[in-house]
Amino acid sequence: MQGNHFIDDFFTPSSVHQSAALDNIEKVLKDLEINISSAIKDRNRNLTELREQKLVITEQIKEKRQKINTLLDQLEGVLLEKASAMEKEYCRKIEEVITKLEDAKERVDEIRNDVESVKMCASNLQMFMGTKAFQESVSTNETNIRKLDNNGSLNTVTIECKFNGKMDRVIKEIKTLGDIKMNNCDKHVSFFWKGGKSTQILKPVSGAKSFGEIIAKLVRRINIGRNNLTGCVLSEAGNMLFVQANKNKLLKYESNGQFHSESCIIPGQNHVGYDLAVVDSNLVGVSSGGHFPQKIHFIDINNAKVRKEIILQDWCYGLSYHNGIFICCTHNNGIKLYDTLSQKLNNMQILPNAPKHVNETYVTSNEKGIFHSNWRDNSVICYDYNGQVQWTYTDSLLKNHTASP
Repeated sequence: MQGNHFIDDFFTPSSVHQSAALDNIEKVLKDLEINISSAIKDRNRNLTELREQKLVITEQIKEKRQKINTLLDQLEGVLLEKASAMEKEYCRKIEEVITKLEDAKERVDEIRNDVESVKMCASNLQMFMGTKAFQESVSTNETNIRKLDNNGSLNTVTIECKFNGKMDRVIKEIKTLGDIKMNNCDKHVSFFWKGGKSTQILKPVSGAKSFGEIIAKLVRRINIGRNNLTGCVLSEAGNMLFVQANKNKLLKYESNGQFHSESCIIPGQNHVGYDLAVVDSNLVGVSSGGHFPQKIHFIDINNAKVRKEIILQDWCYGLSYHNGIFICCTHNNGIKLYDTLSQKLNNMQILPNAPKHVNETYVTSNEKGIFHSNWRDNSVICYDYNGQVQWTYTDSLLKNHTASP
């Protein structure tokens, strides 16, 4: 009978407690749903990027083709102009020789006619005197013809084109205009598991020091030689990008610390640039700081051209980007989150529990949370994406707010 009671109890639904295993399964399912949604969102982002990159490549090919065509047109124009000038010069000289020969021929005809007249009508004395005159005229005419022969005026003149030998080598050596390669960059989305014993795989950094789950390691020290640097990021290709406060300049350094380039962010503007955030392998976001325009500018890392802009209607200082969301430190409206992938009209929200005055402060983010560095109270605070404080760190070293964390 005790066995029967046990079986009955086992199959009877309990309203007092729930199975811990089922609770854990529900948590894992929730994590799975979140992670799958994030992955789908990220893959759609990658699809959009690929299509945009195809359009950029198409424009780059057209631009390169236009430069080649322009150069060839210029070279062709110079060569044709030289050929026309040479043709005109030597045609003029030949026409001058023809004119002299025709004059000489007319003179020969005139002397011949005079000789015939003298033979028919002149006396012996006249014939003697006329013969001397005829001999002088014929001699002069002959001398002129001999001069034309001796000075090369009767040489055959030709013009020909001798092409630059490098052109043939270029034609033989260049088989393609370029190449299209696929770059398998680090993923933008990371899975985060809260339920049960599901784990997130972390890549260890050799020789690094850690604070909680934050790992830091000094990789390289470089000398920029610039003042008032307020923004810095490391691109997916390993290049380092910097901005100076309100200087409207984007500084690019190679991964080895060598200077690469300095570019104007927005032509015609004077006070642009406070912080940077990597969007993808080709784009970086630039905040405007406390000056107009109140926008985030998407800058192409390769050619420093503006590809897109987001109108904020607010001042934006510290800037971060993660999974399609821009996180901005504003002047008097706290930390704002802009979902660039959302189809909703209102894609902005203010992070709860964050300070209201966060101008000239910095923010960064990952899949676990938002990290706000505030020089006003010497703190770094970690929030989750709902605005709940996860931890707080304070240190007097954080008083200096002139450099990005």
